[in-house]
Amino acid sequence: MPERAIDRRTFLRRSSGLMAVTAFDRIPLHARKDPSRFEHPDPRPDVTAEHVLTAEALGTLGKEKVLASYDAARTNPEIFDGLACACGCTGKHGTHRSLLSCFESLQPTGCWGCQEEAQLVAQLVKDGKSLAEIRTAIDKKWG
Repeated sequence: MPERAIDRRTFLRRSSGLMAVTAFDRIPLHARKDPSRFEHPDPRPDVTAEHVLTAEALGTLGKEKVLASYDAARTNPEIFDGLACACGCTGKHGTHRSLLSCFESLQPTGCWGCQEEAQLVAQLVKDGKSLAEIRTAIDKKWG
C-alpha cells in the first residue's frame, strides 16, 4: 500500500491529542492529584530535636548553608515537625514523616529542597509567623 502524504492541517488535527498528553505528562505528580498543595503532618506533642544530626555528626558534609539548615531544625522542632518537605520526600508515599525527619538523616546535606525550606522556615519564625502562616508560605512557593 503506497504512503499517502497529508496536509499540514490534517497533521495538526491528528497530532493535537498527542501534544496535549505530552504537555500534561510534564506536570508534577503532586500537582496532578491535588493542586491545593502539600499534605502537612500534624506536629507531634512534645517533639524534640534530640535526633537532629549535630555538626559533629555531619563532619565534612557540613557546609555553611547545610549547618544553618540543621541548626534551624534543632531550634524549631515543633514547626519542622508540622511541615511537609519541598523535595517531596514526605507524605503517604514518602520516606520521611515531616521536614524534621529529613534533618534526622543525611538527606539535607545534598538536597536543595530541604535546605531552602529550612532557611525559609527559619526566616519566617524569626518574623514571628505561626505554623499555619509558614505552611501557607511553603505551599505558595513550592506547592
